[in-house]
Amino acid sequence: MVSKSRVDERMRHLVLASIVLALVAVLHGQSPSKLDEPIHGELLITDPSILRPCQVGALVAQIGRQARVPVGLDQPPDCPPGPWISPGDRARSLGTISAREAFDRVVMMMPMYSWKEMDGVAVFRPTASWDDPRNLLNLPTKDFNATNRKIDNVLHLLLRSVQPAVFYPHTDVPRSGRLHDRLVTVDFPGGTMLEAVNALVRAGGELEWQLGHPGHEVITLTNLDLPADLVMAPVLAPSVR
Repeated sequence: MVSKSRVDERMRHLVLASIVLALVAVLHGQSPSKLDEPIHGELLITDPSILRPCQVGALVAQIGRQARVPVGLDQPPDCPPGPWISPGDRARSLGTISAREAFDRVVMMMPMYSWKEMDGVAVFRPTASWDDPRNLLNLPTKDFNATNRKIDNVLHLLLRSVQPAVFYPHTDVPRSGRLHDRLVTVDFPGGTMLEAVNALVRAGGELEWQLGHPGHEVITLTNLDLPADLVMAPVLAPSVR
């Protein structure tokens, strides 16, 4: 017959073991964000004072390229997707810092904007847009799955999955390129259009997405290293229905 003290001792060991296993599981699931790693070398951005309002978002892409992290940008009203800009001769040094610190500094130069890390993607949006249910990127999006399909085709599938669908019927300009021909696999469980776009960018690698508003809505996916290598699609915004 087992004594009560022996039973109590075993229970204490089981409880302790359970705590240890839970702690190990938590620690195992945590991985340091790439945004917190110091960027190799000196981080350079274009002097913000020489940029026009529609170009300020280029600073986000510059940091993303140097930090090797995917980024997303919702452009201000009346601004098309911003151009690719190199720091150039009038570059400003931010020193040796992490991407997170650099993005925080950029937001200080863009007072109407705020940014969030969403599963490894640094997303910049007008602050009022995050919680606006009428905002295009906040629209509910059905689940969809794509396996080894061209990224352009998956973008079209994504736009059709938004509720209501925001796919704008159009004829793609024939083109080829590393990004256009890239095959991706995306298993999106449903959520918002913003979450779906982020899922596509993560599947595509080190990319940048932008939502521009040059009189109509247009979304672009761009290779961080090859700015001319992009995928683009018009978007049927709810306001123009």
